[in-house]
Amino acid sequence: MITSLSKFAKETGLPKSSVYARCQELNFDVRDGLTPAMVEQLEHEFNVNLPRPTHVQEETPLSPTTVVEAGNHKIVLSTPQLPQRYSLEGLRAGSEVIQFDDPLAVAAAFLQDADVLEVAMQADLEARAARLEATKKAKAAIETKRQKLELEARLYQLQTQNLDSSLSTETLELQSELGKLQQFTQPAPPLTQQGPSSQPS
Repeated sequence: MITSLSKFAKETGLPKSSVYARCQELNFDVRDGLTPAMVEQLEHEFNVNLPRPTHVQEETPLSPTTVVEAGNHKIVLSTPQLPQRYSLEGLRAGSEVIQFDDPLAVAAAFLQDADVLEVAMQADLEARAARLEATKKAKAAIETKRQKLELEARLYQLQTQNLDSSLSTETLELQSELGKLQQFTQPAPPLTQQGPSSQPS
């Protein structure tokens, strides 16, 4: 006799999902229901006992002359085969949910990119700090040299003034000396001869 999965779960008080999962583990094909061997195995697995049908008691006469029959005024339906695949979609609201397939993977990718950005920003800050320090050193070196150059320029100006003044003085004196030399290049003026002066008589 074939027993449906739903009937087995209902009569044993077990969740149908648990029974179905165990059937899958035992490789039971339950599309057409549970065979007596399957039922016995599941009873052993879940430590339950499925109620066994009792035999119909034979009608006994109430009296030697009176017989009462129960009759058969009933319609017996065959056990329906319930679907083995269900969907929860019909139980939810009609709106669609927006979601990521793997939010943890998205988060991991974001965290990885954030780490890269943090390293890049730190490296940029260090490079800028190094450039600032180099600029300060360059400015200090130039400022020191500029101050020394300005001092040398003032000394140069004073020295050149003194040298130029001395050179001008020496040049004028040289020119004066050259002028004195010119007298040796001109002929001497002729001497005039005078006779004996006549004395008045």
